[in-house]
Amino acid sequence: MGAAISTQAQPSIENNGPNSKETNIAPRMTAEEMQLAQIQEMPKYIRPETFEEKLYRKFSQEPLVPIGCFVTAYFLGSGIKSFYNRDAVQSQKMMRLRVGAQFSTLLIFIGYAGINAINFDVMPGYHGKDGEKK
Repeated sequence: MGAAISTQAQPSIENNGPNSKETNIAPRMTAEEMQLAQIQEMPKYIRPETFEEKLYRKFSQEPLVPIGCFVTAYFLGSGIKSFYNRDAVQSQKMMRLRVGAQFSTLLIFIGYAGINAINFDVMPGYHGKDGEKK
């Protein structure tokens, strides 16, 4: 097979001066031991979030977005039903409300994204004259 390098400490000679020679024992690692040491330093595995967990987390963080989606779907369904029943006035009214609901849902979505992106801690280490953190 392959020749293995000894894992025992081997003396190395360092020159600290013109006439002094000291021997220090420096451990030598094989390539396999170095790879094992690198593997042990790797980050731990984090379990990925399931679809249900992510759905629950998003609904709890941003509750107005799914409500807006359901309102938009209601107005769409009601408008299609009015169109099917040949009630043009009601159908037109529901489609206008659908567009309004879509617009408000989009603004809510953009608002949540903006709030998450803004860093309100402008000066993290700033202390006022009172010594309190502002």
